[in-house]
Amino acid sequence: EPFQVGCLTVTGQTVIHPGPTVGYRIADERATVTYIPDHEPALGAREFPGPRAWTSGLDLAAGADLLIHDAQYTPTEYAGRVGWGHSRVSDALILARLADARRLVTFHHDPDHDDVELERLVVEARTTAGPVEIVGGREGARFVL
Repeated sequence: EPFQVGCLTVTGQTVIHPGPTVGYRIADERATVTYIPDHEPALGAREFPGPRAWTSGLDLAAGADLLIHDAQYTPTEYAGRVGWGHSRVSDALILARLADARRLVTFHHDPDHDDVELERLVVEARTTAGPVEIVGGREGARFVL
């Protein structure tokens, strides 16, 4: 159930992950930010997207101005980790497009990925991003909404 913190409406909702995980939607009259860590939008499904009703996190991300989302794996890495509760960069982008989010910030990167690899993944994702602006999350980043 949403609750108020000053002028902000905060909604928490469990999202698909093998362990308990909550995503958050924080909104005021001007903007909405959604934060979904440790998330696999269709846990264990080999194909994504599937039916909208089975897409975890979609309600939280709907119309978000800024979606901050788990984007841990490349497609090759994900093939051996289906069901672990983390997303490919492409999954995060698909969720952003399904939700009509304006900007996607990828984060929760695989610790074996260096900065060059992370930038490559974001640049590659931009080729299919459509109307979604995609930004690689970085420590200390700030976003104006």
